[in-house]
Amino acid sequence: MWLLGIGWMINILALSPNTQYATYLVFKMIDAEGFQNCPLELSVGVGGSHNSTEIVCYDPNVEGRLHNRVSQRRDGWLEIEIREFFNSGQEDEVLMNVKQRDYWKKDLLLAGIEVRPK
Repeated sequence: MWLLGIGWMINILALSPNTQYATYLVFKMIDAEGFQNCPLELSVGVGGSHNSTEIVCYDPNVEGRLHNRVSQRRDGWLEIEIREFFNSGQEDEVLMNVKQRDYWKKDLLLAGIEVRPK
């Protein structure tokens, strides 16, 4: 059972062709509970290709857990880079998923997933 499951799709025509992009999960944790021992499963698939999945710990207060790549942005939000991909202009969509099993959670504010040129 997934206790957290979010999916996005973006039409690749909204992106510049022949460009390298990176996807980022953007969020805040305010007195959050239930995240310190729970890895997050992040996946991105371009076109009909197999999704590339990363397992990360997204509590910035826990050190040494999996691939802790949480960084603080200037606007106060936190972000994790999910995956890079190249837009060849020949695919039609980018699919992104955020999932987590086990444990109840509270006070995670999710802004969304950003796609930006690398």
